[in-house]
Amino acid sequence: MSDFMSHFNTIPDPRVERCKRHALMDILFLFISAVLCGAEGWEDIEDFGHARLDWLKKYFPFENGIPKHDTLARALKSS
Repeated sequence: MSDFMSHFNTIPDPRVERCKRHALMDILFLFISAVLCGAEGWEDIEDFGHARLDWLKKYFPFENGIPKHDTLARALKSS
């Protein structure tokens, strides 16, 4: 996972600090994993996350679970 972090850790997080319930690295890892597995939209990405949460947690903490599809869209559109 250090390779993932080394490539994506430099991406600035433009979200407002008080609104950050989910770590940006969790969101990016979820997004990339889901799209590589065929997810075609925000709801597909959220569904993938719920179905694969145990696997995702092997790599990132996902302390607050899987973000809602609206959260995913806002976080990635502002990045």
